[in-house]
Amino acid sequence: MRRTVGCLITAWTLALCLVLGWSAVRVPAAAASAAAPPVRQGSPQPPASAAQAPAGAVPAENPRVAGGLPLPTTTNGATYVGGEVCAQCHYDKFASFMNQPHSQSGDPRTPASRFGCESCHGPGSNHVKGGGGRAVGGMMTFTKSVPTAQRNAVCLQCHTRGNTALWHGSTHDQRNLACMDCHAVHGGHPKLLKQPSQVQLCTQCHQQVRTSIMKASHHPIREDKMGCTSCHNPHGTQAPRLISANSVNDKCVECHAEKRGPFLFEHPPVRESCLNCHDPHGTSHEPMLVVKKPLLCQRCHSNQFHPSTLYAKSGSQAAAGVTAYAMQPQLFQRGCTNCHVQVHGSNSPSGKFWHR
Repeated sequence: MRRTVGCLITAWTLALCLVLGWSAVRVPAAAASAAAPPVRQGSPQPPASAAQAPAGAVPAENPRVAGGLPLPTTTNGATYVGGEVCAQCHYDKFASFMNQPHSQSGDPRTPASRFGCESCHGPGSNHVKGGGGRAVGGMMTFTKSVPTAQRNAVCLQCHTRGNTALWHGSTHDQRNLACMDCHAVHGGHPKLLKQPSQVQLCTQCHQQVRTSIMKASHHPIREDKMGCTSCHNPHGTQAPRLISANSVNDKCVECHAEKRGPFLFEHPPVRESCLNCHDPHGTSHEPMLVVKKPLLCQRCHSNQFHPSTLYAKSGSQAAAGVTAYAMQPQLFQRGCTNCHVQVHGSNSPSGKFWHR
C-alpha cells in the first residue's frame, strides 16, 4: 500500500514539473511576440529617415511587389514628407486625389497605402526645401516633356495584372501612347478618363468609328447602352484589333448566342468571321451589313443563273431612267433572306440551303 502511494506521489510530481517547465518556455515567447507588432506580408513599411538614407543610396524598390520596379527617383537624399505637406500648396490636386480610388488606404494595392502623393511623384523633401515649383527638387512630373516610357513606368509599377497585363507590345503601346493621354489621375470622370464617356474619348482618334456609329444601323453605343470596352480592351489583347476575346466570333456570340452553333449545315463565311458581312460600328444597311442585299450575297455566289443574276441596273437601264422599283423585287425588298432565312446556319434536316 505504501509503495503504491509513493508511486502516485512521484508520478504527480513529475507531471507538475513538466507543466511548469512548458509554461516557463511559452511565456517568454508570447511576451516577445506581443512586444513586436505583427507585420503583414506585403504591407508598406515606414520610409527611412534622412539619417538612415546615406548619400548615393539606390532608390527603394516597390514594397508591395518583390523585386518590383524602383519607386520614382529624385535627388539623392530626398525623404518622404507625407501628403499633408503636399496639400499645403497643391490643395486642388490633393482634394481630387482623396476623392478617387487611389486614395483608399485600406487597399494595399493603392498609392495611399504606401506613400500617398509621393508613391507616384517621388520623395518630396528636396522639393519642399527648394520652395516648390515645377521640376524643383527633382520631382517626377507627367508632362509631355517627360518620355512616354518613363511616365508609363510609374503606372505600370502597380497596374501589372488584369486588363493591363498585356500592355507591353500592344497596339497603343507601339503607337507611343501614354497613360495620361487617356486618363487623368486627378480628374473626376469614371475610370479616371479625360472625357465624360468612353465614346467621347476614343473617337478623338478613331474618327472613322464616330462616323459609323452615327449611321442608321448601329450598335447602341451612342445611346450609352454599350461602350468601347464592351468589345475592346485598349490596354492590349492577344486577338487582333484589341478584341477582348480569342476571336471576333467569340466576342459576337457572347451576346448573339443563337448564332454560336455548331450547326448541321454551316455557312462558311459566317464560321470564318462575322466581319465578312457586318460592320459592328454601324452602316447604312440593316442589320449592319457592309453592302446591301442581295449584292452582298453575290460577292460569293457568282455561279451562272440563280442566284447569280445580277440585280443591279445595267447600262441601258440606267440610260433609260429605269428605277430600282421597276426592276426585280429582290433588289429593293429583303433579297436573298426572303427565302434563305437561316443564313447563319441551320440544324434542320431540310436546311441544306438554309431555308429553315
